Order: sequence, then structure tokens, then C-alpha cells
Amino acid sequence: MINIFVGLIFVFFKTNLSFLDIGATYYLTNIIGYISILFGIIELGRTNQRLLKVRPYVMIMIAHSFIFFLLNVTGNSPLTMAFSTSLATIIAYGGLLFIVAGMFLIFAIISELLDDLNSKKNKKLLYNLINIMMMLFILAGISAYFNMLATTIMGTLLLLEVLFLISYYYVFLLKNENIHKRFPHQRS
Repeated sequence: MINIFVGLIFVFFKTNLSFLDIGATYYLTNIIGYISILFGIIELGRTNQRLLKVRPYVMIMIAHSFIFFLLNVTGNSPLTMAFSTSLATIIAYGGLLFIVAGMFLIFAIISELLDDLNSKKNKKLLYNLINIMMMLFILAGISAYFNMLATTIMGTLLLLEVLFLISYYYVFLLKNENIHKRFPHQRS
């Protein structure tokens, strides 16, 4: 469970508050985060086989982040391409679509993880935070398109991500540690 928590910290890490953070640091932290999440899923999958259905999504996000990391390092990011030809325009818009889809997939992965960890209580707050974060992300995208308040919305989203991490830690990790201190012979 700690690997998933550490992974989420890296995935939620932002170096700036723009809607489309396309820097190499963003994708490097995503790669580290998704690899950590993958290790957590594999570890928990030993006792909960249903969790393993999330593994392909995480592997897609590792590949997604790695490809965009390489594109950014080489200066070929779809978001910085010139629209000089029709093909370049199509590639740039296609790349933008993949970037936004990747951003949404983290919310889908977290939702799946919460669904599969149904033995835990107090998940309602976490589900509500995910829904609010997804709505804010959509609103930030619309605002970025119209050049209005996107930075403020992304700042609010960052605060909600911190609140989510604190809540996740409390619900899944702190309570699990307390159970193991009281009943050291039981492992989940």
C-alpha cells in the first residue's frame, strides 16, 4: 500500500500550475510514480487478485509517460510543434488528445484501486475528492482554452490532491499500521 501512496505523490507532483505541464520533470515524476504504483499493485495482487486488473492501465501510463518524456527531452513535444503543415497540426492535436487522456487515466486508476479495496471503510471522502478533482480538471481545461482562471483552478486542484493524499494515508496506511500493531500475526 505504501508503494501506491508514494507513487501517487510522484504522479500528483507539479512543477507549475499550468493546465498542460509538458516539461520533462513532469513526465519523469510520472514514470517514477507509475512504476511505484505498479509495484504496489503487484504486491497487493498477491492477496487480492482483483487488483491485478488495474496493472495494464498503469503499464499504459508508464509507456505514455516515457514516450512523452522522450519527446520533451528531444524538443519534439506535440504541444510545442509548429503548425506548419497539415500533418504537423494533426500530430500536435493528436498528441494533445493523448496528453489529456493520460491525465484522466490517473483518476480512473485511483477509482479502480478504491473499488478493489472494498474491505476498507471511510472511502466515501476519497471517492468524492476524486470526482471533484476530475471536475476541476475538466473545468481547468475549458478555462485554459479560453485563457481564464486555469492557474487558479489548477492551484485548487493541487490542494485537493494534497487533501486526497492525506486522506488516503489516513484511510489505508495509518489504520493498517494500527491494526498490525494490535494484531501482529495478521497480514492483509
